[in-house]
Amino acid sequence: MQENLLNSVIKITKNRDVDSLEYSLISTIQEFIGCKEVSVYKDIEVQGQLTIEQSLCLKVTGEKQFEWVQRQIVAQPEDELLSCLRSACIITVQSADGIERRWLPITRQEKTVAAIFVVSNSLDSSAQVILNAFCRIFENYLVILHENERDKLTGLLNRQTFEKKIKQLIEKQVLKVHGSVREEEKRRPKQASTSWLAILDIDHFKNINDKYGHICGDEVLLILAQKMRHFFRATDLIFRFGGEEFVIVFEPTDAESISNKMAEFLQLVRNTSFPFVENMTISAGLARISPYDFPITVLESADKALYYAKNNGRDKYCIYEDLLAENLINVQVNSSEIDLF
Repeated sequence: MQENLLNSVIKITKNRDVDSLEYSLISTIQEFIGCKEVSVYKDIEVQGQLTIEQSLCLKVTGEKQFEWVQRQIVAQPEDELLSCLRSACIITVQSADGIERRWLPITRQEKTVAAIFVVSNSLDSSAQVILNAFCRIFENYLVILHENERDKLTGLLNRQTFEKKIKQLIEKQVLKVHGSVREEEKRRPKQASTSWLAILDIDHFKNINDKYGHICGDEVLLILAQKMRHFFRATDLIFRFGGEEFVIVFEPTDAESISNKMAEFLQLVRNTSFPFVENMTISAGLARISPYDFPITVLESADKALYYAKNNGRDKYCIYEDLLAENLINVQVNSSEIDLF
């Protein structure tokens, strides 16, 4: 028993990203507690409002049969989950048939950021101790991974996590289409709902730093990062690539919707009051992500679209596929300025 516990702790702490850490935690709890269901819920805060995401869930569907439920927003969180997140206390409810539903808070920097939900038969004291211990290990290690994955200034995802995140996204798309949709997507590249990548760059940011100093420049970056977090969907991934450059990986949507969204965000930036800076604008380049793309290829496409926007007036967004269709850029792959790996 002790050896198995130590091996499980090693398995949890060998992870180097939050997603893998969650998988390890849930599978370990299931192994030692024998649950009917284990879930991770997160408070992801959208536009300053409490927004709950079920990050990952494991359900037992039969003897030695399991079902993994992937990421989704919870439209109507249960009262017990909300109480757990708000009070940072363990909440336990037992039904007449002896089934326990238990919510355990996960905190970071004295703020409750998540809750582990467990459905099981009534747990004895030793099982409760093990469950609490695994949650505390997860909590402590989550702090370390969060610091490694996040940009120190803005709190956005950092450049180092980009490759892993986008590869995971592309792998999921491959599983969904499984080949047969590929030809249809080639015939209808803009009608299909697909993921998108955008590179955003603050126009004339060097002038802001030179004229007002780096403290003012940092404040501009912070405000812009906050605007992006509040404006875009909670499931869209926002990265700071360094300097004044940001990358957003959008959940699947159609070309018209992503165009409207980017136009709205550029207008939001125009209307935002930044310290000392009047009429600040951004430029953006977008490219669609197909299930068979390499991450660097998508980045290069979006970078070309951004380069075109910068050289044709700034304060606009351009879509790579539109530029190709209009023969405004060529498809030949040149050496990119992006130095990722």
